[in-house]
This record gives sequence, C-alpha cells and structure tokens, in this order.
Amino acid sequence: MTRHAIQAACYGIGAIYPIVILDPVHRWHRPIHPGLPEQNPGEGHGMLVLRWTGPPGEDAHAPTLLEAAAARAPVTPPTGAELRAFQASLPPGLHLIDLHDQYVIGPWSQRPGTTRHTPPPHAA
Repeated sequence: MTRHAIQAACYGIGAIYPIVILDPVHRWHRPIHPGLPEQNPGEGHGMLVLRWTGPPGEDAHAPTLLEAAAARAPVTPPTGAELRAFQASLPPGLHLIDLHDQYVIGPWSQRPGTTRHTPPPHAA
C-alpha cells in the first residue's frame, strides 16, 4: 500500500482531477500567485496537495506521476525552502497547491464516471 492515496477532486464545475493530499491537517492558506502555500494554523484553510493538470490524453499516467512525486515530498511540516525545492522538482503537469477538503470527492479509482451503474431488476 502506498503512503499517499490518489484521490479525486472537483471544484464543482464538472472537471474531476487526481490529487494526492500531502498535508495530514488543514493548515495551509492560498498563496498570492505564483507563491507557495504557507503554513497558517487555524480553521478554514485548505490542505497541501499535489494536483495533476496535464492534458486529458495523458491522464492515465497521472496516478504514477503523483505517487512518485508524493514519495519524494518533504516531511510535514516542511520549511519554505523545502517546499520551493520540491515544487521546482515537479514534472510538467503536477502542481503543488492548497485545496479545501470540500473539493475532495474520494478515491480516484471510484470517481464518478469510472464504474457502471447497474439498475436494479424490475419487480415482476
């Protein structure tokens, strides 16, 4: 079993994307672009995650890329220097972001659209 599970997330506009949650607690706030998330204890903040943003035709590779990158992630809580070095080392299509838990749907393998729904048999 991997240390970081691949999760599905969605901002509510229909596009579901794979992520890996790196932060075990909610302690990150949205940076000023293109800054890095900064540690901020308290309520109402997102989690530090890796997000796949590559083209749809390459999304089959996303879980492998996310798992490999997550395995190299700095131990939490990382320093600002560790986060900058980690972000600089990420391959194209992976981004270090913060994400509120309300956008996490569940396991990537069980995301909407991947399983067939079998309707219940009709009563005779």
